[in-house]
Amino acid sequence: MLQRSGAAERVGFLPSAFDLWRENSTSWAARSAMRAEQSRTGQNSRTMPAVAGADEFAGDPVARIIRRERTWFDVSGDGVIELPRTRISASRWVGCATGDYEQEAELEPDCHVIGIALQPMADVTVFAGRKLIQTGRLPQGSMRVNEPGQKMRGIFRGAYDVLHLHVPNTIIAEYADSECGRRRATPLIADHPVVDRVIERLAGYLLHAEELGGVFGQSYADGISLAITAHLFGGVSNPAPTDRPRVSGLSKWRLKRAKEYVTANLAEPISLGDIAAATGLSRMHFAAQFRVATGLRPHDYLVQRRIERAQELLLSSQLPLVEIAFDVGFKSQAHFTTVFARSVGETPNVWRQRNRGAV
Repeated sequence: MLQRSGAAERVGFLPSAFDLWRENSTSWAARSAMRAEQSRTGQNSRTMPAVAGADEFAGDPVARIIRRERTWFDVSGDGVIELPRTRISASRWVGCATGDYEQEAELEPDCHVIGIALQPMADVTVFAGRKLIQTGRLPQGSMRVNEPGQKMRGIFRGAYDVLHLHVPNTIIAEYADSECGRRRATPLIADHPVVDRVIERLAGYLLHAEELGGVFGQSYADGISLAITAHLFGGVSNPAPTDRPRVSGLSKWRLKRAKEYVTANLAEPISLGDIAAATGLSRMHFAAQFRVATGLRPHDYLVQRRIERAQELLLSSQLPLVEIAFDVGFKSQAHFTTVFARSVGETPNVWRQRNRGAV
């Protein structure tokens, strides 16, 4: 509950914006003066830990708006008062691993977790359940929505800095409610991290909440967190109808049939017409609806599935690269190596040697 300032207490009403600003500015100035004195006397010097979650995050934990994760996704035991489960909370996984730093986590069942890379990460491998969703370099601004209760496994090499927003399922349900009276185009949750420049900028703004501190800082963080959630789950409301016909996404059964056809025929040449025929649509209608449903062109999805299958074979078999190339539909090892390196950031042989021992 907000504390009244002296003026507000005398007349018996909540503080004005000026009262809150003055109170917050005073406490901020006091903290700054204390930090300056500690710096002058050499007290409270801290160095960057080798991994996140070390004692660098100790000290005045209750004041933190963005909580520090001592292990991946975990903020338990940090001394910070829990926010009500009706609000979005933020945490940060940051540090630098000198070798292979492996972490496992099981997400809480009552919230989705949005992960946003605040800095480019040179080398990280992530599994969601048993599925490989990221390997190699992760660009700044990459984000992914992790589902409730998901088991996660990560291997971090070098510096990492990720912002996590823990969004209660009730908030997402409100955004997805079809009875809200407005038409919304809700994006599909992608299997793999994708770069979203709007989310990247909003995440950067959110970091300023701790500089503000106090009531204003928490309110500021709440607003930015809601903006990120609305951007992802609320979509964009259509202010007015247009003459252009709206393309609907592929129906679930057609999307399932298209994915099954691709998976069953990865070793064979697959054309757009082949996949469209499997769903009973023309090439033009299938391509448009598939892109709305998945956010990918059919060709891009096909290449993604070929690379994913190749990664599975690289880890689970001793097959030479040329056989793996043929098994996933490439006409030559050279073409396979080129496409794999472009998608993953390293050649198949290098990727195999580096990841085989981690699985």
